[in-house]
Amino acid sequence: MLVKVTAGDTLGRLTVIEGRMAPQLAGPPAHVHDGHDETFVIVEGRMRFRVGAGFHTALPGETIFASRRLAHGFSNPFDEPARYIAILTPSGYEDYFVKVSEHVDRTGAMPDPDQTRVLMAQHNTVLAPFLVDHGT
Repeated sequence: MLVKVTAGDTLGRLTVIEGRMAPQLAGPPAHVHDGHDETFVIVEGRMRFRVGAGFHTALPGETIFASRRLAHGFSNPFDEPARYIAILTPSGYEDYFVKVSEHVDRTGAMPDPDQTRVLMAQHNTVLAPFLVDHGT
């Protein structure tokens, strides 16, 4: 993930991130943010999103909006890489990604589920109940 527009650039109003997902990457577990909305614009490849109780495969040019307090998650279960732009409003959650990156640098691995819960909780986010996705 590359932060393209920082909280400092916008007085905390929004952050813009460019994300890349390798093929067959599970992505974050479904979660709920209490303090910000997220907008995803798919640039390359395909991504699978959960928003609320529904699932959708998003193609280049599509926009997915996940408002605060709405369960959402995303993955790349496909055989090609994906690239997206994420807009966080307001700013602040990019600090979560810094913490995850620091963990990966320190340990060489993504945080386990318990560590993920702790990091998310520090940023007003909780895991959502699991739903089975019946299709891609």
